[in-house]
Amino acid sequence: MQQLSLSLEPGLAQRYRDMRECFAACVYQRGLGRVAAACDVAPSNLSTMLSGERNLDSSLIEKYMTEFGDTTPALYWAARHLQDSATLRQQAIAAIPDLVAQLQRLVKEAA
Repeated sequence: MQQLSLSLEPGLAQRYRDMRECFAACVYQRGLGRVAAACDVAPSNLSTMLSGERNLDSSLIEKYMTEFGDTTPALYWAARHLQDSATLRQQAIAAIPDLVAQLQRLVKEAA
């Protein structure tokens, strides 16, 4: 059995509300028309799917990742659902110094 190792971008799971929002960001970054053509779907239909008015089929996301080599949607899912509690705790502890510095800066500005 082979172990898979992922390098997850910090904050990826928090950047988007859900998979639809993550995928929409990917699509609009590359251009709605270009992605629609590559995924063999009408731009208006893709736009409707991204807005939440129509079901977004996971096979469309897979096709996008294959066509554009962009694994951001898969990494988003991994970051959102596969991190263990030790990793989450370690990330929270690592964020404390920056948060303390930001808090001190705000206290200074308020005084």
